[in-house]
Amino acid sequence: MSCHSLLTGSPVEVIETMARFSTDVIASCAFGINGNSLKDPDAEFRRRLRTIFDFTVRKGLAGMLQFFAPSVLSLIKLKFVDDATDNFITKTVWSTVEYRQG
Repeated sequence: MSCHSLLTGSPVEVIETMARFSTDVIASCAFGINGNSLKDPDAEFRRRLRTIFDFTVRKGLAGMLQFFAPSVLSLIKLKFVDDATDNFITKTVWSTVEYRQG
């Protein structure tokens, strides 16, 4: 969905703009960091969150197994989130905790 900017007359992707704004709000409120998604559509925080919400058959299967048969999920070592994204989120959460404690 797009509409035209009143200032420039050029099209604005409304859904993408709102998603980037929401990403920045989540980054700021939950983690106390600047997500910078509005200025940089390829900002790391936005990129990492996108990988979580991009649906694949593998993620669908992992989600179902997590809910219905978690022991099978751990047995076959199927992950819902890839290691790079998991490490990024873990690092971000712990650095936020350390900052707020210190």
